[in-house]
Amino acid sequence: MKQSTIKKYIQFLTEVKNSGKTLYDYCNNKCWEENGGLVYGYKGFVGSISSLKKEEFKNEEIQRILDLYYDVTNKKKPSVSVEQIDTDDRAETSIIRGEDGKIQYYSYQIFRKNKAPLSGKLTREEMNTIHRLYSYYGDSLTQRVIARHFVDLSLVDFKRILRAFNITKASAPFAPHYFEELSEEELREIQLREKENSFLRKAEEDQIKNTEKLLKKYAQENIELKNQLKDSQFTVNLNSIDTFKVKNKVSNGNTINLYLADMHIGASINSSPLYGENLNYNTDEIIRRLKVVLTKLSEIGPFKRINLVLLGDNIDCCGIYGKTSRLDHDMPENMDPREQANNFISILKWFVQSLLSNFNSEVYVYSVPCGNHAGNYEYICNKALFGTLNAAFPEVKTELWEEFYGVLEINDNKFICCHGKEQQFMKKPMPLDLNDKTKIMLYEWLDSKHIYGDNIHFIKGDLHSNALSSCKKLSYRNVLSLFGASDYSNYNYSRNSYGVSYDLFINNNLIRGTFENI
Repeated sequence: MKQSTIKKYIQFLTEVKNSGKTLYDYCNNKCWEENGGLVYGYKGFVGSISSLKKEEFKNEEIQRILDLYYDVTNKKKPSVSVEQIDTDDRAETSIIRGEDGKIQYYSYQIFRKNKAPLSGKLTREEMNTIHRLYSYYGDSLTQRVIARHFVDLSLVDFKRILRAFNITKASAPFAPHYFEELSEEELREIQLREKENSFLRKAEEDQIKNTEKLLKKYAQENIELKNQLKDSQFTVNLNSIDTFKVKNKVSNGNTINLYLADMHIGASINSSPLYGENLNYNTDEIIRRLKVVLTKLSEIGPFKRINLVLLGDNIDCCGIYGKTSRLDHDMPENMDPREQANNFISILKWFVQSLLSNFNSEVYVYSVPCGNHAGNYEYICNKALFGTLNAAFPEVKTELWEEFYGVLEINDNKFICCHGKEQQFMKKPMPLDLNDKTKIMLYEWLDSKHIYGDNIHFIKGDLHSNALSSCKKLSYRNVLSLFGASDYSNYNYSRNSYGVSYDLFINNNLIRGTFENI
């Protein structure tokens, strides 16, 4: 109740008392007109007083209102009984009951040496909370933990209150008013509900603790891996890879984008797959497939410029053996993280060297930051690869895109390249075919980058399939994976072609093609 309302109530009841009339007569005869006093209707005022009576704690002003009310209504004040509780000599505790005989609250006065007594009240809810949390038959929490629920009390004072009311671990998990007001069956039901809630709370706490343990474990593994990387060097040995020459060395011609996606260096296939093309997938098989790509390039050349675009997931693990960047499932692998990194750099350096030695062309190498398999570990490997290429072949231009989408402009065409699934936040990958949701997302991104006009092409990997769809504003293409399909994919979905996709410009005409099942 507002302070201003309390003052008006006191003023009104004082006027009624001074008039010598009862509240009923004063209101019905409109006696306020005689002295210009406050105006209240009888029924409404009595209803407000009834609400004040029901309040458990009444300060001095509320109690004064009630005393005046009893005076002007000639009603008997309700009796409040105080029941002393047997306790030690250093404290006085009482149970305060209302006129209905029910416990209203618990009062205490605890004497302290060289200090003022500790006095106060515990509500019914507060007393039951103490019993439920402290008892062995309840949650059996420590005094320190329970004291946090009572911010106005220190731990020492809270312990004094427990001693004053003789509350121990062996006490019942219910306050005294529960035993007085509820039946044995009702108490049993409440106890069962409390046990169920306690079990659920502890289960959640255990889950949080287990998660913290896993995070600490993964953080430690990450630190150990970083230390190993500091102490080691990437060794790129080209002597083990034979120099490869195509039949006819070709000269200048057109521009081609060569999309190298999802090589998954280090991935392993179990011994009983549906199809055998990836049964012996290793470094030798990857180089064999890339030699076929070089041969086929020589058949459709010549090229003025070759853009080698790396679309992510060219390494299988995230730096932890058999794990993707989200650490949520295991994968069969035939190389450890260091072998995957070294072979990735060796193979790509050999492939770029083969492009330079076989084609009289400008060579550009672009890369997305990473895929969803290798994550930031692949980003580090790409950095190492580009440093190796820049040192070995100064004429080769390189660009490692820092954002999810990278932009490549050729002959008034804009190619927006990405892996197709981000390593941390995306719940699902970008779809195989363009849908309305993806279209809106791409439109919004293009607008944010102020990319407008025609001839906009989105190029992505991840799904290991070749597919093309389009709308008025853009085309949307999934490209092949050099690796192809795992045994999991073959058993659960279908057989995928493997190879390399490309976009070829001949006199500014865009021709799309693939080198499949090579």
